[in-house]
Amino acid sequence: MAQTVAVTGVILTAAALAVGIGQLVVALDSGDDTLQSKDHWMHCTVRNETQFDIVYNREYWDSGTYYQGPPQKITKFSAGTFSVCKKTGFAGVSGGNSWKIILDDKTVFHFSLGYTDPVVGSRKSAAVDSDGNPKTGYEAAAERGCSGRSPIYEGKDEDGELTYFIIDVTSVTGHHSTYTIQQSEVKGWRDP
Repeated sequence: MAQTVAVTGVILTAAALAVGIGQLVVALDSGDDTLQSKDHWMHCTVRNETQFDIVYNREYWDSGTYYQGPPQKITKFSAGTFSVCKKTGFAGVSGGNSWKIILDDKTVFHFSLGYTDPVVGSRKSAAVDSDGNPKTGYEAAAERGCSGRSPIYEGKDEDGELTYFIIDVTSVTGHHSTYTIQQSEVKGWRDP
């Protein structure tokens, strides 16, 4: 059985997480007409369903470029967007970016997002746990998207009770791809 990773600070309970996620509003932003007029493009929404801020790290490109760059930070229970598109030549757009969640002053969870809309082949996306390398997201991209998971973290809730949680990262592929970063309480977990 895996060991947990201790995190300092107050960890929200499942009920408090549900309230925060319930208040998350995502604008129906589909990218502007100029983006949609390009041959190969993707408009990407990152949903932060955690009590922590998500911080942009870096990018990797096989081809293409940002049409609209990612936000440097996505605050807790909010969403951010970025768009990617073909740059020039015969290639479409393919790449990845990496992000981190700073859980406390010693603990960081790294994950990478991938996106591809190539000239030959299908549109793909990925959300995977990583070592901070954005190429990991690109290499994991799949037509139906994919997902990753953090280790199990432990901390104390507002009543001082021990609580356990994980962070899942998932992707859904399309011209309008969605990446969800979700914190979930783990019930009944005990370290061996």
